[in-house]
Amino acid sequence: MITVPALHRTIYETADYVINDDPPIVFQIGVSHQGLALLLASFNAQTACLIASSNPLGRILIEDENLDRRMQLLSKIEHARLNYFVAQIENAAHGWAQDSYLIFDLAAEDASRWAREFDQFAWIDIPPNGCARVIWSN
Repeated sequence: MITVPALHRTIYETADYVINDDPPIVFQIGVSHQGLALLLASFNAQTACLIASSNPLGRILIEDENLDRRMQLLSKIEHARLNYFVAQIENAAHGWAQDSYLIFDLAAEDASRWAREFDQFAWIDIPPNGCARVIWSN
């Protein structure tokens, strides 16, 4: 079982999540976002999730190690033949930024498993209404 430190809970819950679209889509947890809902609809997706692979359990790695982890996650996404966007998690107040992927129609069980495989404290669930929520790893 993963114990999530209070600081990391705060970082996830107060971060800006940025989808690299044109224009970028910036959303927060618990706030409905029409652009995010439209993005899901444009891909005819029932759900989306945002998963990171860098900095396992909050431990800062060197960029080469994080790049390797991101490529491993990207390989899983492409192997599953899922649509995705590159994204970032940014929390300026806590000096935190992390690359991630917005992945369409990945089952919640798989999203949880992938987040655990990459030692992430959480992943972000995005339903069709565009109101994101944090799913804590267990």
